[in-house]
Amino acid sequence: MTKKCKTCGQAMYQDDQGRWFCPDCILDAIDPAFLDEERDERGELKRPYVLEPPTKQVSIRLSVTDLELAKRLGKRKGIPKYQSYIKTLLHEALVKEAGQGRAEKRKRAV
Repeated sequence: MTKKCKTCGQAMYQDDQGRWFCPDCILDAIDPAFLDEERDERGELKRPYVLEPPTKQVSIRLSVTDLELAKRLGKRKGIPKYQSYIKTLLHEALVKEAGQGRAEKRKRAV
């Protein structure tokens, strides 16, 4: 499935978390000085944090039924890799939980 960007009309792409983005619009929104090519001490090109955030490989045990359900739901949402779907769900739950924690602290402070 392909989508066109409403802003510039170019093709949009889906990231590994199932979100659609337009590379041209992202690059236009980022300060050009931030995207200057820099090399690290080994001579490898540094990638900006925004374009390539750091990740860490983890291993967890999940029930087979949960994995099968994640595969089915991921396919239904157009996310071919169930790992990416699980990562999206985890990220959204963490952001939501963190937001609720801040709201509770504000209530206690008032």
